[in-house]
Order: sequence, then C-alpha cells, then structure tokens
Amino acid sequence: MKKIITVLLITVLTLSTLMLASCGGKSDDTTTAAPSGTASGEEGKTSEPDGTDAPGTQATVEPVEVPDVTLKYVAADIYVNEEAVESSGYKKADALNLSNWFAEKKEFDADFNPIVPAGFSMTDGYVLRISQGQYIMEVDVLKVADAANIETVKAMAEYRCQKQRNNGDFKLYDDEEGTNAKMIETGKVAVFGNFVVYAVTWNTEVSMLRAQNYVANHPDCTAVELYRAIVSEEN
Repeated sequence: MKKIITVLLITVLTLSTLMLASCGGKSDDTTTAAPSGTASGEEGKTSEPDGTDAPGTQATVEPVEVPDVTLKYVAADIYVNEEAVESSGYKKADALNLSNWFAEKKEFDADFNPIVPAGFSMTDGYVLRISQGQYIMEVDVLKVADAANIETVKAMAEYRCQKQRNNGDFKLYDDEEGTNAKMIETGKVAVFGNFVVYAVTWNTEVSMLRAQNYVANHPDCTAVELYRAIVSEEN
C-alpha cells in the first residue's frame, strides 16, 4: 500500500513540473516596436525639418480681426486669366501688358509674340486691378497652384511693387490731394496660404487683413473671390 501511494505522489509531482515548464516558455519583456520614422496615428504624414508643411501642401492661415473701414478706389481696369473672363466679367490679361507690369525684360517667341512671365504659368487663377491714368493704387491676387512655386510668384509681385515705387511719374503727376504720395511707400506683398497678394491702397494694412481673414475662413477660394473680399467697399 505504501508503494502505491509513493508512486502516485511521484506521478503528481512530475505532471506539475511539466505544466509549469509549458506556461513559462514565453518571455514577459518582449515588445513590438513601431515602424521607424512614424509615430502612433501619424503614418503617412510628412513634414519639413523645421516643422512646416511639405512643398505642395497648403499652409494654415490664422484668422484676424479686421477693422470696420470703408475703402474707396480710383478708376481701374481689372484683368484675369482667360478661364475666369466669362464667369467674372473682367478683362482678359494681355501677354504684352503682363510683361510690361511684372517682368524686368520682355521676352518674345520665334514669331515675335510676347511671352507671359513664367510666374503666371504657376498660378491657378489671378486678378490684377490696374489703376487708370497716373494713379498707383493697385490690388493683385495670384493663386499659386503648387506651394513649391510660391517664392517664384512672390518675387514677380515684389518686382511689380518696386517698379511702381521707382516710377517718378507717380509723384510728378500726382493729383492735388497727393493720392500717390500718401500711398506709394505703403505697397506690400504678402503670402496667405497659396495666395500671393500685392496691395497698395488708401489703407494697405486693412487690405492685407481682409486678405488674411478671408483665406483663413475660405482656404479653397478662387482668386476672384479673394479679390472681391479685399476690395469690398462695404467693410
């Protein structure tokens, strides 16, 4: 009888040892690493080293408070790209005029036709409010198709700004109210999202605030829509 009990005890102990061994076969400190270069919830998102959006994306524009100011404008001609002529009712921009306004040197093709400055081929629509007569007052809106080309289009607008400032006729033939003299140094070029805006008005700062606020609230607007928001005489 004692032998039977001893055999049973040995059998139980053996089975217990085997069960413990099978349960402890896995290591408890094994972890799964995330793929290199990504973080939880960030897969597929890329950014530049400085934290800005990568080229080709649209930057975020912060809304601002716009003063309730009524702006008045001198007579002007309004030009747009060919695709926007019918829907806007504005004039089609002429290649020779675009060269005169935005290029340091005119270029011509093999048939001696004026070539539109390269920056315009990088836009997805534009509006140019060119004042008539001797006035400097102007509002230009250029929507850049690819954010990677913003600096090129901005440089073109900055050339226009400097060309006007350097034009002595604006001061020489100024009106009795000194319209040009009051505005000529206020001209400014700014970027809002994918838009480049050049403005020189009775209140250039307000014009720019209107541009910033409208783009912040309507990031996918057209050049015509942004232009109309800037030049609105109601607020």
